[in-house]
Amino acid sequence: MLDPVAFHLGGLAIRWYGVCFALAFLAGYLALVLRAPRYGLTGERAGDLALTAMVGGVLGARVWYVVQNWDNTFAGAPLEIFRIDHGGLVFYGGFLMALAALAVMCRRWRLPFAAAGDLFAPALPLAHALGRLGCFLNGCCFGRPWHGACAVTYPAAGDVHAVQLRLGVPGVTDAGPLPVFPIQLVEAGANVALAAALLLIERRTSRRGLLFPVYLACYALIRFAGEFARGDYLSRPGGLTSAQWLCLLLFPAALAWGVVAWRRAGGLRDAGK
Repeated sequence: MLDPVAFHLGGLAIRWYGVCFALAFLAGYLALVLRAPRYGLTGERAGDLALTAMVGGVLGARVWYVVQNWDNTFAGAPLEIFRIDHGGLVFYGGFLMALAALAVMCRRWRLPFAAAGDLFAPALPLAHALGRLGCFLNGCCFGRPWHGACAVTYPAAGDVHAVQLRLGVPGVTDAGPLPVFPIQLVEAGANVALAAALLLIERRTSRRGLLFPVYLACYALIRFAGEFARGDYLSRPGGLTSAQWLCLLLFPAALAWGVVAWRRAGGLRDAGK
C-alpha cells in the first residue's frame, strides 16, 4: 500500500488525500468552464459558481463528518476539525450544502436552476471519482474484509485496523488489519462512467433540466449498492447506513424530477439531427 503522505514541504506533510482533493476541484472547474458557453455563461461566471459550490460543499461535508464522529474522534481533539487533509468528508453533507449555496447564487443572478444543475451534473461525478481515489490512498471509506482478487492491506496504524478491532471482526488481531475490498476504486470507476454517460446525454438533449435529476437518480443507485461493501461503519441502523437511508429518499424524488424534466425537454433529438 502507498504511503498516504505524498511529499513534505518543510515540516508539513502533504497527503495524497489533499492532492486528490485539489485535482478533483481542478477537474470539476475545467468541466464547468469549458462547457459554460453551452449554457449561455461566461467562463468567469462558471468559475464563480464552481468556487461557491466548493466552499459550500467542503463546509457541509466536514460538518456532517464531524457530527457523525464527534464522540469517536473530535471530542478529545477539537483542533482536528480543521485538518481535512487527514480525510473526513461526507459526500451527502457536502452535496446538500453546495446545492443550497448554488440555489442562492442562481436566485441572485437570476440564473435558471435547471441550467446550473445541468452544467454541474457531469462535473460532480468526475470530481467525486478523484475524491474516491484520495480515499483509497488515505485509507478511509474502506471496504469489508476481503481475501479475493484486488484485496488491499492497510498499515496497522491506520483507521482500518482501529475500526476492525472495535467491530470485533473475526480473524483480526493486534498485529494488523485484515485485507479489505477496494470499494473506493469501484465507486471511482462508477463515477467516471456516470460522468461519461451524462456528457453523452448532454450532446443529444434538446432542452435543459434533464441531466441533474438523471445524475441524482444514478448516483443514488451507485451509492446504495456500494454501501453494502463498506467496512468503515460502526453502526447500521435498521441494517442500512445513513447514506443508504438518504438514497432511499433521494432516488424516488430524483426519478419524479426526471420524469417532469423529460416531458418538458421533449425527449431526445433524433440521432441524425
